[in-house]
Amino acid sequence: MLLSYVDPGLGALLWQTAVAGFVGTLFYLKKTRRWIVGRIRKMFGRGGKPETIATRSAVTPERLAAKFESKSEMR
Repeated sequence: MLLSYVDPGLGALLWQTAVAGFVGTLFYLKKTRRWIVGRIRKMFGRGGKPETIATRSAVTPERLAAKFESKSEMR
């Protein structure tokens, strides 16, 4: 008969590891799916480089001028 002590924190650690592994796998699969879909779209010519949030919200002189012009028209 094996008499051993299992710390109560071990159960919490195992749950945390399982949840982190599951969530990490979901993120990995999402990234892999996007990569595959991007390759297929590129192969069939349905899209080039996808527009990212950073490029959409980049501050350029033209956008800045347009923003201030629209605010001055509102007054």
